[in-house]
Amino acid sequence: MNSAARSELNSIISELNSIIAELDSISSGVRNDFRNIGNDRCADSIDSVANKYRYVRKKLNNMDTETVTEWFANQFT
Repeated sequence: MNSAARSELNSIISELNSIIAELDSISSGVRNDFRNIGNDRCADSIDSVANKYRYVRKKLNNMDTETVTEWFANQFT
């Protein structure tokens, strides 16, 4: 994987980290700052979305960048 492709991958992972942190913050606020409006169900739904982003981030972090196809790597040059 060339440096441009690696940079793009790192940028995507960084953006996922930001999204996950924001979702965690929202979930925490909903869970702790509101009562009697179904806040736990709402926060659980937000947590579910955040967990899906964590799964994607894990897959990207574990991606074998040595086996990326030449075509894909060239998309970032």
